[in-house]
Amino acid sequence: MSDEGRIALDDLILFFKRPDAGKNEVIVNRWIPHDFYTAEERRVEVKPEWQDAVLSEPSTGAPGQHYYVANLARLTPPDEKRAAKQGQAKPRVELGSEDLVVFPPEDPNSCYRVSRADYEEKCKPLPPVEIPDLEFMAREEGVVLANVPKVTPQGCTCILLSLVGLRSGTLKKPLGADEKRPAKGDEERPVLDKTEQAKHMHERMRLGHKH
Repeated sequence: MSDEGRIALDDLILFFKRPDAGKNEVIVNRWIPHDFYTAEERRVEVKPEWQDAVLSEPSTGAPGQHYYVANLARLTPPDEKRAAKQGQAKPRVELGSEDLVVFPPEDPNSCYRVSRADYEEKCKPLPPVEIPDLEFMAREEGVVLANVPKVTPQGCTCILLSLVGLRSGTLKKPLGADEKRPAKGDEERPVLDKTEQAKHMHERMRLGHKH
């Protein structure tokens, strides 16, 4: 169980993108404790298609909007075992853009919805000095999802989830030879390939730590 100020094995450290005050896109994080994302009021009905992959990004039905499903039960379980919570399945809910659906590591038959507002407004951001290993994995190595064990006191033991490089995020189809980038101010964002994305990720991470 997550103690006050202590990150547990099955807590989530979530990385995602947000605009800053100057409308630059930066990368920020939130600590989502296990007890927070498995609160009974967040329990939702399991859709069979959610169980197929460790991480998926279904559409909400609105153009260009997606939510995220992290099936942590498909990861190698941590050393510490946590009993599955017993609860009555609830009706399906309408999922908003960037909501997060989580299967906890200990229970492949239950899932919980953490809305974007919940993780952004109710969960604590962590300074990079507290999670330097996770910052490096998300920023430099491009890790999307990992169960992060540490056998030494240094570093953080938790589950890392980074939404930074997923389909609805930064990466889009590269420009063809005859295509032009959208003019500044157009609604469509510039198209980036993977190499160009890597060039700018460090700057977004640095800006994100200031906000």
